[in-house]
Amino acid sequence: MNIQKKLFFFCLICWKVEAVEGFNVFKSSKKALVESVENQKDEEEDKLSKEKKKLNQKLEADAILRKKFNIHVSGNNVASPLKSFAELSSVYGCESYLLRNFAELGFKEPTPIQRQAIPVLLSGRECFACAPTGSGKTLAFVSPMLMKLKHASSEGVRAVILCPTRELAAQTTRECKKLAKGNKFYIKLLTKKLIRSADLSKLPCDILISTPLRLSSAIKKRKLNLSRVEYLVLDESDKLFELGLLKQIDSVVKACSNPSIIRSLFSATLPDSVEELARTIMPDAVRVIIGRKNTASKSINQKLVFAGSEEGKLLALRQSFAEKLNPPVLIFVQSKERAKELYEELKFDNIRASVIHSDLSETQRENIVNDFRAGKTWVLIATDVIARGMDFKGVNCVINYDFPYSAAAYIHRIGSGCEVPSWI
Repeated sequence: MNIQKKLFFFCLICWKVEAVEGFNVFKSSKKALVESVENQKDEEEDKLSKEKKKLNQKLEADAILRKKFNIHVSGNNVASPLKSFAELSSVYGCESYLLRNFAELGFKEPTPIQRQAIPVLLSGRECFACAPTGSGKTLAFVSPMLMKLKHASSEGVRAVILCPTRELAAQTTRECKKLAKGNKFYIKLLTKKLIRSADLSKLPCDILISTPLRLSSAIKKRKLNLSRVEYLVLDESDKLFELGLLKQIDSVVKACSNPSIIRSLFSATLPDSVEELARTIMPDAVRVIIGRKNTASKSINQKLVFAGSEEGKLLALRQSFAEKLNPPVLIFVQSKERAKELYEELKFDNIRASVIHSDLSETQRENIVNDFRAGKTWVLIATDVIARGMDFKGVNCVINYDFPYSAAAYIHRIGSGCEVPSWI
């Protein structure tokens, strides 16, 4: 009996111990699960906090850099501005030939418009860009174009650059070829001769540069297929959107029917009317403004000379040239008649002057521009036809002999010589 009691009590004690131990295991495993969930939640919150902190630091760094270079942007998720050209390689995978061309052309650091517009376009966003003439806008839209196209192709036009004048189109073509050196891109300037002599649909062409009238004419004649165009740039867009060219611009935009096309507008001025019109086809575009919108570059020294009369203007001009003629000099007048008159006056003073206006043929105008660039011509008298986007490096003075018809025309005129003194 004693043995039976002992066995009973031993079994009871074992059952109680097992019951208690079983309860403790369940309780601790539940507690461990709760702690694991809480730890995981803490880790996620910590990760989110670090990511948010990192994002805020990036946004703050971007804001500081933009403020330093007077860059103003509007739009959602705008790409960070470039700190240097080296970031094109480390961040965007830029090929070595392009960076080598930058160095050979003397581009050591990106200009403000290049710092912001290049990353915007490389991130696949459309863009409105407003920056002074001579600030490097051509490089800002050609570089991402070359980077994205990568290599030459014979499958049709892949990029279109529209310019308001033949002179600007020719200048853009030259700059584009310099930047593409070392990579066998097919870069073509659309001329009358090219339209007449070639079947454009079979002509290998990666980047096509043209004026709106010529391109819309080629489209009408069904000589061009632009359905594969990946990039469309409207250079000096304010001039392009003037009423006389709207119809042609519309036909080009419709012909560039690729759904993944990236469009961009670049100009020294960006009137509200132009931006509103462009927003109808580019609703999500990023706006990039350098300095104050629709103002002249701060780097240009401006001077106002009171002449009193028409005769006084010519006298002041002659007196200035007699005291110190530091060529090359650009002189702007209101009309071709005024240009011819002033040219005849300056011929008597043994000044190596030339005149350019819309009555001249394309070849004549091209030769005059080349002579001025080469230093054979000291003084070039021009109408506004040449002021749109033309950048004459080394020009020492721009003179507005006749007052321009608008503030935008004035900005384009004085920007033609880039960082130079300017007379009003």
